Amino acid sequence: MRLPLLLAATLALAGPAAAQVIEFKPDATLACMEKEKRPGAAFLCVGEAARACIQKVKGASVSDSAVCLQSEAEYWKGRMDVAFKAMLAEAEKADAAFAKTPEAQQQKAKMTDDMAKEQAEWDRWSETRCWIEAGLRRGTPYRVTAAASCTMKQMAERALFYENALRYMQTK
Repeated sequence: MRLPLLLAATLALAGPAAAQVIEFKPDATLACMEKEKRPGAAFLCVGEAARACIQKVKGASVSDSAVCLQSEAEYWKGRMDVAFKAMLAEAEKADAAFAKTPEAQQQKAKMTDDMAKEQAEWDRWSETRCWIEAGLRRGTPYRVTAAASCTMKQMAERALFYENALRYMQTK
């Protein structure tokens, strides 16, 4: 997902941003995730840091809120990118090991190729999904927060997926 393009376009449409400096820290999301021990419950914590960021901004505008949401989205994108790169490394090892098996003669697919293709398709899908979220609020200032919130959730879900997949690949 092209985070900078989405952020620039939605914030440009939202009007002038406040002159306040907005400081984002992922601490609230991380603290929530640390408390949540149920499988899959980490996703419930997505957005906690954005909420904390918004609450720190005196008289937060829609644009301020979008910046906080997008900041958490960028945090999750960083985690997603790191986990994806590590997954590719594990997939390369798995492909090399599989190539030495008799089944490899029948099945030529490579996990690394499939991952790259699937990630590119996911990028397109998630960007379109978030533009639709914004489009539902067309004509209102809330389209910018809808796009930023959607981006944050999509990035977080994808990051958590890759992190879980990586743990599986490293322990199997």
